[in-house]
Amino acid sequence: MTANDWLNGKFRPEIDTARQIAVDHGADFDELYFGTDRAAPSDQDYTDVVGYSQAVGLGAAGAEAEEYAETHSLKFKKTSLRRRGIYGRNLAIYYGKGDSMEPTIEDGDAILFDVSDTRVVDGCLYVIQVHGAANPEYYVKRALVLDGTVFFSSDNPKGDHHWQKPRRMDSKREPITVVGRVHWIGGWAD
Repeated sequence: MTANDWLNGKFRPEIDTARQIAVDHGADFDELYFGTDRAAPSDQDYTDVVGYSQAVGLGAAGAEAEEYAETHSLKFKKTSLRRRGIYGRNLAIYYGKGDSMEPTIEDGDAILFDVSDTRVVDGCLYVIQVHGAANPEYYVKRALVLDGTVFFSSDNPKGDHHWQKPRRMDSKREPITVVGRVHWIGGWAD
């Protein structure tokens, strides 16, 4: 195989080989490997996901539902959502509040979840609603399925005295409803 075969589309070399060919021919690797006609991503490559100024508790106190939570949108690459199998699904974004899911989720992180996916899978993260004596509260917790019983727990139980032990989904006192499965967590690095 030659550089000419590559340029004529007969084969595509491995990255290291392509870099060496570029060096041997005094060519710019990016231009040679990716082409000069690479278009910048357009808005058509992205989709908007609605974000709500709704907090979701990560710590001791859950976040009460805000009936008129302010909305905005975040853009996600369609290809990324397709790879996860969630493009076109009912997605939403809430924001974490608290420390009981550290280091997985930090206070203030954006949390993308799929409202249409409420089937509990062991080890996955979910936005849940806990029904108690007061108003229902939202949390993000990790699912644990033990002997057919579903529990939810914190990743950092030392950060939250209310979630030091896993809680049963079917509790008679404070039943839990799954709102949606978490697929992405984003926040600013320190």
